[in-house]
Amino acid sequence: MVDFPGGNSTKNTKGFLARPKEAGRYPGVIVIHEIWGLVDHIKDVASRLAREGYAALAVDLFEEKIVSRLEEGRVLRDKFTEEKILADLNGAFNYLKTLSYVNPNRIGSVGFCMGGGLSLLLACHNRELAAPVIFYGRNPSPIELVKNLQCPILGNYAGADMAITESDINLLKQTLTKYGKKFDIKVYPGAPHAFFNDTKESYRPEAAKDAWERTLKFFNKQLKA
Repeated sequence: MVDFPGGNSTKNTKGFLARPKEAGRYPGVIVIHEIWGLVDHIKDVASRLAREGYAALAVDLFEEKIVSRLEEGRVLRDKFTEEKILADLNGAFNYLKTLSYVNPNRIGSVGFCMGGGLSLLLACHNRELAAPVIFYGRNPSPIELVKNLQCPILGNYAGADMAITESDINLLKQTLTKYGKKFDIKVYPGAPHAFFNDTKESYRPEAAKDAWERTLKFFNKQLKA
């Protein structure tokens, strides 16, 4: 666990940092959690990325609080402003840039559910972010924020998602196209929301495997090339 200045003026933001064992200089990835908080599953995602050659920092946006019920998560999420959360994520970005084993020009992000929307939102506000990946995240509000994107995006969405609908995804694609942005968005037919989370009943191994392979391929192209 590490800490760094973020969106709370009275205390540092915490995060789980995983890095490759071998010495070297690596791209960085900010990992953004779901509405449950910084749970072991998200730490595991960071560890997987470290094994693939990335310095991965999973940010604790909920200040050490973990929840198991959706309503609890929504109440907790609503306690924090978008400004505070973006400051946490930008704090993680700036922290990664200071590490001697991180290439400061090759930092991406990946987020899931709540974190998926935040991964895209961060890219709309941070001109230096090189590779945002969105797993079934909400569109930024207003959607016109995507005109600020400075890099391609990758999106993995669930075809049977009750929260992020086909019309939401189509609106995102149309707006990205309108502003001439590069994107690769895939929808997994029949897959439910949170199909990547292997600790939940929503887990779908085939969709998760394919989406992870797409994510690694995207990061390899954008962050390692």
